[in-house]
Order: sequence, then structure tokens, then C-alpha cells
Amino acid sequence: MRLPIPHLPPIHWLPATIFLVTYLLIAVESNLGSYLDRTAAAFCGAVAMVLAHVLTLDQAYQAIDWNTIIFLLGMMILVAHFLVSGFFDWIAVEVAGLARSRMQLLALLVFTSGILSAFFVNDTICLIFTPIVLAVTERLRLPAQPFVIALATSANVGSTMSVTGNPQNALIGVSAKFSFLGFLGHLAPVALVCLGLNFLLLALIFRRDLRHAPLAAGAPMPASVDRTLLPKCLFAASLVVVLWIFNFSFPLVAISVGALILLIGRVKSAFIHERIDWTLLLFFAALFVLIRGFEASGATDYAIQRFEPWFHGGQVSQLFALGGTMLVLSNLVSNVPAVLLFRPLVGSFSHSHFVWLVLAATSTWRATRPRSAPSPT
Repeated sequence: MRLPIPHLPPIHWLPATIFLVTYLLIAVESNLGSYLDRTAAAFCGAVAMVLAHVLTLDQAYQAIDWNTIIFLLGMMILVAHFLVSGFFDWIAVEVAGLARSRMQLLALLVFTSGILSAFFVNDTICLIFTPIVLAVTERLRLPAQPFVIALATSANVGSTMSVTGNPQNALIGVSAKFSFLGFLGHLAPVALVCLGLNFLLLALIFRRDLRHAPLAAGAPMPASVDRTLLPKCLFAASLVVVLWIFNFSFPLVAISVGALILLIGRVKSAFIHERIDWTLLLFFAALFVLIRGFEASGATDYAIQRFEPWFHGGQVSQLFALGGTMLVLSNLVSNVPAVLLFRPLVGSFSHSHFVWLVLAATSTWRATRPRSAPSPT
């Protein structure tokens, strides 16, 4: 028998309203006239929850999942050292040098950017590879559009396979206590198949631009690599993976190796600080507070009882229901807020482990807004 659906007391509509207004601002960002970006909107919403006495300041501090924040910070420090070492530039130039036809270049770009995104965050790969892809296509007299689109789509698809591929996977990995290999084992096959489908779709759409003609000769592009720093980065990354394979804590390993590479990398700290996405960390912290306030409104319990039949359905019904909802939400309010919105509900689902994987797989499929990229050197 279905449980009666409760009606929220009027006083509980205040935090629900703060939540809805904040998510609306996150969805529109500055594209429709708002001067607040998603981080500023989330921050203001979190402060409003405290000022409205939905949460005390201490409760707001406790709402922040510091394990996720620390995990992200540690990985950002490691990736920043890879950026300084020139590793990604070198990989991109080597990939361009291996290709003998336009189709080969597309295939190499799809799988290289996809696999690298799984371990170095998709935004990083897009930002670093974009100017190099543009420079390569200009030198080889190729149309840029197929290859830039391939980079964007493959980075998103490939990031699905690992807890380090994107911020929402990091959140899911920490929240659900996945093992590194367990997460990789479930989603890597899915991501690799999707990368193959992505290549085939792009090859079909841009078939006129990708005829099997030899690539025009172009002057080789130099790639400056710090041969002292790069081995240290590779050692640190290997240490992270080995410790995670042995099921050491995600955040503890990430922040410990982050501290280690700061010590042994011998890079000026200012260079590393500039490459850490501090706004993303603030965004996460503010969203944790906002979601906790939303839970205090009683809306989460309402949703659990309203959609209770879904929670006890089979995996197929959960896959389509959750996958479709997450696809829509991720494109409306971005993937991290969408995953955080579902996080309090996951424990109420049967097959919660499977639900987390569905959220990880489907939250990445969104149309990303363009971000500025560094100029090619």
C-alpha cells in the first residue's frame, strides 16, 4: 500500500524557496542577464540558508563534505604539476605526429583525450588540448571543427570511467565508498564503447572533411617538457594509483601525494596556486550547505515518499528513470548540482550501488559551455 504524501508545513517553504531560486540562478548563470556565476549563486544561497535560520553556522560547517573537498584539492595539486611539466603539450604533439591521415588523427584524438580525461579531469584536457588542436589543424591545413568537437565530446565521455575523471565522479566515489578498481571496472568498458561510437558518429557526420587523403606536411611543433619535474609527477601519479588499488582512503591519498609533489617538485607555489580551481572548491562547499538546508525543509522526505514505487523497481526501470532525469537536470543546472540533489535520495533506492553508477554515467552527458583556453605557445 502506498504511503500518504505529506504536505510541507508553510515554514518549510522558506528553505525550499531559497533552494529553488539558487538552482534557477545556477541554471541561467550569466547567460541570461544575471551577473552571478554558478559559484556566486551557490555561495549566496548557502549564506541565505544560515541567515534564514534554516541552519546554524556550525551546522553549515558540518554540512560540508570535507572528504570530497580534500580529494579534489589533492588531485588539483598533482594535475597542476603535470601542467607545469609540459606533459599534456608533449602528448598532444606526439599524437599529431603519429597520424598519417585525417581519419587516423580523429581516432587518435578521440581515444587519447578520452583516456587522459579519465585520470586528469576532462576540463584540464579540453583547456590544454584545444589550442594545440587548433595549431595542428592550421599547420596541416585541416578543418578545425571536426577535431575540436571530437576533443570536447571525447573528454566528456572518457571522464566517465574513473573517479578522477570529473568532479561529480569524485563526489560519487567518496560518497559511495567505491574502490578505485571497482569504479573503473564498471564504467571503463562503457566509456570505451561510447568513445568508439563517438568516433564512428563523428566520422559519419564529417565524412566529407575526413577523406582518406595523406596529411599535408607541416613544420613539427615543439613541445617543451621539464625532464626533471615530469618523472616526479609520474612517480606521484603511480603512487596514487597503487595506494588506491590497495584501498587506502581516496582523500587521504590525494592530499598526501599532493603535499609530497609540492615538496619534491620544487615548483614555485604561486605557479601551482594559479592552476588550482578554487572557485570549484567554493562551489562544492556552498552546494553542500544548500542541499543540507533543502533537506531541512522536508522536501527530500516528500520526494522519497512521492517516488517510492521507483525505489523498489528493477534495475532497468531505475536505469531509464534516473538516467533520463539526470540527463535533463545536468543540462539545466550542471552536473555537480544535479548529482548533489540526488545524493540524499540514493540511500532510499534498492540497488543503491547500481544507482550511483547510473548517476556517474549519465551526469557527464551534458552540453558544456565554452570556457576560455590558453593561447598556443
